[in-house]
Amino acid sequence: MQKNEVVLMFSDIRGYSRLLELDEQEALEILSKHNEISQQLINEYNGNLIKRLDDSILATFPSVNDAFLCATDFQVRIKEFNLNRKKPERLLVSIGLHKGEAEYRFNALAGEQVNVTARLQSMAEPGAICMSGCFYSAISRMIEPKVIEYRDISIENIEGSHNVYKTLSIYPTEFKAERPVIHQRSDFRYRIKDIEHIKGTGSSFLGTTLVALTGLSIFILLIAGLQSQQSNDSAMVLIGAWFTAPATYFALIPASLFFAALYARRKMRAVFEDIRDVDRILAYIMAQLGYRQPVHRKGFLLFRPEPGNYFILGMRKFSARVDGNTIILQGPYLYMSRLIKMLKNYEQTGNTKIN
Repeated sequence: MQKNEVVLMFSDIRGYSRLLELDEQEALEILSKHNEISQQLINEYNGNLIKRLDDSILATFPSVNDAFLCATDFQVRIKEFNLNRKKPERLLVSIGLHKGEAEYRFNALAGEQVNVTARLQSMAEPGAICMSGCFYSAISRMIEPKVIEYRDISIENIEGSHNVYKTLSIYPTEFKAERPVIHQRSDFRYRIKDIEHIKGTGSSFLGTTLVALTGLSIFILLIAGLQSQQSNDSAMVLIGAWFTAPATYFALIPASLFFAALYARRKMRAVFEDIRDVDRILAYIMAQLGYRQPVHRKGFLLFRPEPGNYFILGMRKFSARVDGNTIILQGPYLYMSRLIKMLKNYEQTGNTKIN
């Protein structure tokens, strides 16, 4: 009998039996749409569909991050599908997420972990996700979802007491939370052993400045050429006038430096004394800097700026790799310097604000 560590997702259409009684054809169309959306998202998030059972599905994923993102995206896609539908005809889904060792019997997934996941699903309101304690503990190291916490509760036909975490339903006015919403606290403490700039990587500030200066100069030459065609002056006269004017340099040099600050990339290594919460520390500091929660890509954490920061402040993405108690991070020169200051300041004061 083979046992493997698996990440499980179990979903179910709520009220499907009632839909069948009201309009069998409509219910079958809803089931078909449910199967289409679920299959697309399971594939998109690297999952594996284990089985379908009428209106329920069981799937596995390579990581808790993939499973959670799939589940949340699943609820969003279903809500979009329901926008123009009457309440009795809506597709409502509840989802359970769990991780643990499951058994493979005759090439099929079975055992208590599957049962736990199914029970968690039944505890979730329509439009909500219910997570086991071990799943939430793992996902909260990367993402801090709004949840309702239930401590030391019993789960039907499962031995012992359990901690369970439920997200708010995406239909909050219809399926209200029974308890206040909590955020996982971010008041962790840490000690930094070393922060160093890794030389010879990324693109240098000076090199990027020269590239920008060259590009802007070529742009001026092109403008001068176009103007010479529309006037009696030669291009050389216009170019000479532009490049001897102090105003040109007052514009070119600051613009080149600003471009370099945004696009020059710097790589650094931060080593912490403790291995615990290293990825959560990074995610928290990056959030204070104006970046969204990370996405996992081929062993790296990819941080993208909030849309407003991208367009208004010109922020660019960061990539990070967490290896034990070490973070190797690459990102824009300007914001890398600010990030290092924030890390050091939070270590000393517990505050991310810097003067």
